[in-house]
Amino acid sequence: MTNIKYLLFAFVYATTVLAQPSSAKLDKLLADDFFQRATIGVAVYDLTEQKMLYVHNEKRLCRPASTMKLLTSAAALTMLTSRYSFKTGLYHTGEIDESGVLAGDIYLVGGFDPELKSSDLDDLISQMKKAGITNINGNLYLDSTMADSVHWGKAWSWDDDMEAFQPYLSPIPLNKGLVRLRITPTTPDNAPTITTDPESSFIQIVNRATTVRKSAELPQTTLQFNREFVDDHNSIVVSGVIAVSANPFERAISLKNPYGYVMTIFLEKMSNQFPESNINAAGTKRLPEEAQIIGFASNSIMEAVRRSNKNSDNLSAEMLLYTLGYDKNNEPATIEKGITRLQKFISQTGHDPKLYRIVDGSGLSNQNSLSPELLVDVLKFMHQSPHFDLFLQSMSIAGVDGTMAGRMRNTAAHRKVRAKTGSLTGVCTLAGYVTASNGNMLAFSILIQNFVERASFVAVNYIDKICIVLAE
Repeated sequence: MTNIKYLLFAFVYATTVLAQPSSAKLDKLLADDFFQRATIGVAVYDLTEQKMLYVHNEKRLCRPASTMKLLTSAAALTMLTSRYSFKTGLYHTGEIDESGVLAGDIYLVGGFDPELKSSDLDDLISQMKKAGITNINGNLYLDSTMADSVHWGKAWSWDDDMEAFQPYLSPIPLNKGLVRLRITPTTPDNAPTITTDPESSFIQIVNRATTVRKSAELPQTTLQFNREFVDDHNSIVVSGVIAVSANPFERAISLKNPYGYVMTIFLEKMSNQFPESNINAAGTKRLPEEAQIIGFASNSIMEAVRRSNKNSDNLSAEMLLYTLGYDKNNEPATIEKGITRLQKFISQTGHDPKLYRIVDGSGLSNQNSLSPELLVDVLKFMHQSPHFDLFLQSMSIAGVDGTMAGRMRNTAAHRKVRAKTGSLTGVCTLAGYVTASNGNMLAFSILIQNFVERASFVAVNYIDKICIVLAE
């Protein structure tokens, strides 16, 4: 009997301890010369055994980059719940006569929906027709009063002004505030063809590019993009060359003046569907109390959470933050009010929010400061949440999809890591969950800071090696 007990003990020990990630292996990785210059913080917690497995600088404040989105999305799921839907409302004033003529104004009311698309505006126009409207004599207004007038997060980089990952913020972020350009080569010495999605008079293209014959010295594309502003419209200058044999080149560009963008697109659509109307774009204005509802465009919060975490969509995270900061009885929403809700959520995880700094919801700012320990405790909190499965599914899978589609393939961590990536200049981070070889689920956070940009691939490689150790 004694031998049997000993064998059982040895078996349990082997499956619960020896299968755990090796601290010695992790210590060896972190002893590399790379970390004489760069800094790293690591926290690993075994959710199955409910114990901390490994820590290194776990309390050190770091720039989280896009792992900040885990905090924002976790707070949104906890405080808004997975049943929440963003709603963009359409209203009218005045009366609709027997022939369907509306003698009044149309109001489009924002709802922070990061999934609002041109097709949603088509649906709203269909709802206008179902309401009996055949003609409109009045003005088009946008109600943007539920948010402040700040269009960027704190300390966002001015030189990323045109980048798709840094959109202008508004409560009506149509098409994520982007236009997509497609540049197709034609014949040598002639301008390429440039199309935009969507097509609109709001977007003006100045085509100074040239199609050229490909040569050994000439890469397929050397296109440059610049933006000029004329009367609040976006004038995008495309210059440089594209080889005649090149595939079409695509580029998404963030548009300034998001209100002008959505108003122009919506007015063009209504003018097309109601050609006899006399409707004018009149700017922004608060919805009058007597206005009557026509309908809504609606999208689930879960799509915003998924895009935020799996695709690292900054707009989705910022709209979640604004929604957290929105109080119908205390308008408008502000980033600061959203941050106050994040701080309350941090308190729920057992931490003092005063020990950290939060300035946006996406991690795009270099002024955020979180610790590996806090991020792991957010992951622990969500593991006990009724929304855990949805939270887990929103993350990238190593070697499969999202921002981790090309990482950890053909390793022990392949498909076993679900996590959120993060990167800024000199910053590389990863936080999420990994299934160890013994079946235990681990929560982990790895934050690497302060390296020169050309070493970013080295930082990514170290993070992947740590995840492989955790999965083994």
